[in-house]
Amino acid sequence: MNIYIIIGVIGMISGILCARADIPLVWSGRRGDKADPRSLGKISPWWTEVNESWFDRSFWLSCIGQPGTYLTMWFLAELIGQNNEGLALALKINTFIGAYTGLYYHGAIVTKYIVYRRLAGKISDDDAQAAIDAVGKYPKIPSLISAVSLIAASTVIVTAAILTGALNVPAAMILLNPVTAVLVLVPLQRLGSKIGGSIGIGCTLFAVVLTVAGAAALP
Repeated sequence: MNIYIIIGVIGMISGILCARADIPLVWSGRRGDKADPRSLGKISPWWTEVNESWFDRSFWLSCIGQPGTYLTMWFLAELIGQNNEGLALALKINTFIGAYTGLYYHGAIVTKYIVYRRLAGKISDDDAQAAIDAVGKYPKIPSLISAVSLIAASTVIVTAAILTGALNVPAAMILLNPVTAVLVLVPLQRLGSKIGGSIGIGCTLFAVVLTVAGAAALP
């Protein structure tokens, strides 16, 4: 089977894992509670009420899933490079940036939850908040870089590749990207949907593009 199709299938699974990794950070897992993506990283009483393994699950789903999503973008770049070396190089650089900031950001968010759990009830609420704020200052810039890289820049590059013909897929597939995922999922998430994170779903859509492009690349 074509390597691009294989990586595309891996990328779809990986993207779904990454999307699911975001759920434990915004939902307690209890049936009566709603998921609230706006609460990401903000202290909530349920942080100390759930088992710590709930947050471990979030980290490991992301850790296992992220490599496949980056492979998806790298192999998209390989296909693009057959027709446009500039766009291919841009996507590879962008993928590298997303790779080193993405997991760090997710790990830093999980760390805030774990630190708070260990401090809650042992020190004052103000001191616990100060500790969380101290931990939270480090991922601010990486999180911004990660969001720009994995959502905006990747979408612009792949869209340009499709529109210029550098990537051999139907033009309608410009809609399969992280920006579309954000536009569709954010309203649903605010209604309490537990579909998962937009970046993970966006990477799943990229994997679909890779699979189609890979099939077209078959001799």
